[in-house]
Amino acid sequence: MPNIDLALVICNQEEDREKVVGSLLKCSLSPICCSNVQEARTLLFQKAFRVVLCSDLLSDGDFQVILREGKKSLDHAPVIVLSHVDEWDSYLKALAAGAFDSIVCPPNPAETERIIWSALTETMRTGKATQAVA
Repeated sequence: MPNIDLALVICNQEEDREKVVGSLLKCSLSPICCSNVQEARTLLFQKAFRVVLCSDLLSDGDFQVILREGKKSLDHAPVIVLSHVDEWDSYLKALAAGAFDSIVCPPNPAETERIIWSALTETMRTGKATQAVA
C-alpha cells in the first residue's frame, strides 16, 4: 500500500468535482483532478494514489476503463464511482466491475467523507482494495 496522501478525481462535472475535492481535503488527502480517461492514465502511471474517484460520465470512457486498464498502476487504491444514475442495478454494476463503492451525484459531502474514510480504513486494514458490501 502506498504511503502517500494523494487522491485522484476523474470528473468533468465542475459542481461534482468541487464537492468531492472538499470532502477529500476534510479527509486530509491532497486531490489531483483530471477530466478524462486519457489524463487519468498518465497520472496513474506517474503517481501513487490512496484513493481514486471516477465519474461514470466521461467524454472518453468511464470508471470501467480505469478499473480494467489501471489494475497494475492502481497499486491497491480503491476506486469509488461518482454515479449519475441513482438505481440499485447501477450500484451493483459498479461493484461487479471492481469498484469499492459508489456515490450518487451530486455528492452529499458527509456521505462522500464516510465512503472515503471507509475505503482508506479497509485498505489499511487489509493492505488491498476491497469492496463495500451490497
